[in-house]
Amino acid sequence: MKIGDRVRLMKGTEEGVVVKLLDKSLVEVEIEDGFAIPVLQSELVVVSSDESSAFDRPQTQPKKTTHKKESTSPKPQLKGYHLAIIPLNDHLHSLYFINPLKEDIVLLANEVNGKNEEKTILIDKVLSENYSKITERDLDHLNTWSPFTFTILVENPKWSIPIRPEKITLKIRAKDFQKELIDIPFLNKKGYLIPLFQKSSESIQPDKIDPEKLKNSFFEGNEKPEFQFKKNNNSNIPEIDLHIESIDPNYEKLPKEDILNIQLQKFEQKLNEAIMAGLDDIIFIHGVGNGVLRNKIHKQLSQHDNIQFFKDTHKEKFGYGATLVKIK
Repeated sequence: MKIGDRVRLMKGTEEGVVVKLLDKSLVEVEIEDGFAIPVLQSELVVVSSDESSAFDRPQTQPKKTTHKKESTSPKPQLKGYHLAIIPLNDHLHSLYFINPLKEDIVLLANEVNGKNEEKTILIDKVLSENYSKITERDLDHLNTWSPFTFTILVENPKWSIPIRPEKITLKIRAKDFQKELIDIPFLNKKGYLIPLFQKSSESIQPDKIDPEKLKNSFFEGNEKPEFQFKKNNNSNIPEIDLHIESIDPNYEKLPKEDILNIQLQKFEQKLNEAIMAGLDDIIFIHGVGNGVLRNKIHKQLSQHDNIQFFKDTHKEKFGYGATLVKIK
C-alpha cells in the first residue's frame, strides 16, 4: 500500500485516499469530506480502477500533496501567498498554504514554541497556482495553537541570480474567524483566508554594506523613532535599549510570548550589525524583570563564535539589567 492508493474500509462503506504512511502497519486516509483518519492497513482494501469502471464510479486520481486546478476554469486572483483554513466540522479545521504566483516554491512550515524553538511539520514543493495541506487543528484549543513560520524558497528554472529564502511568521488569532466563510480560490471549498505578507517576488540582490558607515551609525540617532542607538556618556561604547516600549510603542497590544521574540530578534539584529561594523564592544540594556530575556541573551552569547566575553555592566545604574559584550 502506498500514498495515493484509493482504499475502502473493510468494516464500512467509506472510501478515501492514502495520504501518509504512519508506520509499517498504520496509514492516514483522507475520506471524501477531507477528514483524515489513521487506519490499520489490515482493515483496508485497495479499490482497483477496474472495479470503479464496473460499478460506474468515476475513477479518482491519486491525491498528491499539491493539486492542480482544472485549466478550463478561470484562474482565481490572489496577490501573494495565503493561508486557508477549511472547517471539516464544528471543531476540526484543515490548514492549507496557497501559492497563487507563477513560480514553483519549496515550502518549509514550522511550529514555534515559547522558547523560540521550531519544529518542522511540513517540507513540500508547492507548484505555481497551487496549494499544499499543512496540518489539522482543533478550533476548541485555539489559544494553544503555536505560531507558524513559513520559509519560502522560489525555484530557479533558468540561470539567474537566486532569490533569497523568505521567512514569514504567523500567529492565528480568534479575530481571523470572525468573518463569514468565503469560497477559497484553488481549493473550491468554503473557509477563512489569511494573507501572508511578504517582500516582492522579484530577484533580491544582497545588500551592499559600508562597514564605516554602519559603524558610525551606532553613534548617531537612528531615523526610526521607535529604536535608537545611545552613546555611552563614559566611553564610545554604544548602548542598545531592548525594553519593548523602546522597540514598539504599541507593545501593550502584543501577547507576552510575542514580546520576548521581538526583543530577541532586535538583539540578534543589532549584535550582527555590530560585528559587521567591526565594533569592539556593545552594551545591551535588557532590564532586570524576571531574568528571562537576560538569560536568553547570555545563552546565545555563550554559543557565539565571534564573542570574546560578556559580563554585567553599569550595576550602579542598571543593576543586573545591562550586559557588556566584547567582540573578537
